[in-house]
Order: sequence, then C-alpha cells, then structure tokens
Amino acid sequence: MKWTLCVFGKAGSPFVADEVAKYSKRLRSYISFDIVELKESKRDDKTRGLAEEAADFEKKFPKSDYAWIILAEEGKLLNTVQLAKWTEQKASTPCVFLIGSAYGISSSIKEKADLLLSLSPLTLTHDHARVILAEQLYRCEMVHRNHPYHHQ
Repeated sequence: MKWTLCVFGKAGSPFVADEVAKYSKRLRSYISFDIVELKESKRDDKTRGLAEEAADFEKKFPKSDYAWIILAEEGKLLNTVQLAKWTEQKASTPCVFLIGSAYGISSSIKEKADLLLSLSPLTLTHDHARVILAEQLYRCEMVHRNHPYHHQ
C-alpha cells in the first residue's frame, strides 16, 4: 500500500506537526506513507485561488496514477472499519488523501474523487483534520492487520 496525506499549507503549531509525525512514523513501519504540503494560493479571488490549487494538486497527483480521497464536509461519514475496508479494496492503487486550503477544494477536484470523505458533521480546523486523519489512517492499517490498537 502507498498512501499520501496531501495538505495545502503548513501545520499551524508544533503540537499538530508532532502528532502527525507520530502517526506517520508508526504507519511507515507497515506501508509507504508520505506527507506532501502544497503551497496555498494567495489570490484574493477565491475561485481563481481554488483553480490554481486544483491545478497544482492534479500536476503532483495525476488522477491516472492515484485514487483520490478528498476530505469534504459533504462527504460520506464512514466509521473506521468501513474506511479500512474501503482502503483495503484500493490496496494495489496509490491513494492520496487531500485536505484543502482555508477556502476548501475546487469542485473540479471533488467531481473526480474516488471518495469524498467527511471526518465529522462538525466543522474542524485544518490542523485538527490533519491529526484526526493521520490517526485514522494508522488505525485503518491496524484494522487491516487485526492489531489490538483498534478494539473491535
């Protein structure tokens, strides 16, 4: 399995960076896992900024080479086991999990997604989403391996 966590911008605090690094290190014991931080657009025009970010994302992660899992508030709410099953079905395909910028994610990206995923019906900061997603990806891998980390 090859997973990439892609985010626009940098972590907002050392705590966030440390927590994501902790789960990344654990994941790398089992699978190929990378974190890619793309540059957030600085345009005042939201539509043009999102289009610019979409172009950067598509260039770095061509749809022909990756399954796209896009975090979106309108996405599916899956429990951990359901997400683990979904990722297991994609085991032979590199997967990129995208957390958008402060303005969200272009609809052009969402329309091509293999999965629109919601972490919660609550609105989360991008930093919280990073930590929660990193932990959940580690937890999914533990489900795949029947590891007691996830108490089923």
